[in-house]
Amino acid sequence: MFVLLQVYPLEATAEDGSDDNCCLDVIAVESSKARLEQYLAAYESRYRAAVAEFGLWDDMSKDWYDEHDRMCEELLDKYDIHGSLIAGTRFKILESQASSRPIPVQAA
Repeated sequence: MFVLLQVYPLEATAEDGSDDNCCLDVIAVESSKARLEQYLAAYESRYRAAVAEFGLWDDMSKDWYDEHDRMCEELLDKYDIHGSLIAGTRFKILESQASSRPIPVQAA
């Protein structure tokens, strides 16, 4: 199995120490690396377009308010992407080291 990670830059870490945006999201899981690479090619261009559109809309001199959250949600839906809209985000495909064996369920 392969996983597609959306890796945020370190400066995206919340100033108050909370992990609201840190540090990555798992975007997709796929058995074929080639299919995941195809998905990433389309996904990354949509993600970059959404980040650019948000950047054009956002007035960086203003604090973050509810309208920012609404715009982010709107762009996530519009571009069919996930996670946070953060410039400098990278994408990485890794092979999962998790076992494919089912997890045993213990009777109560």
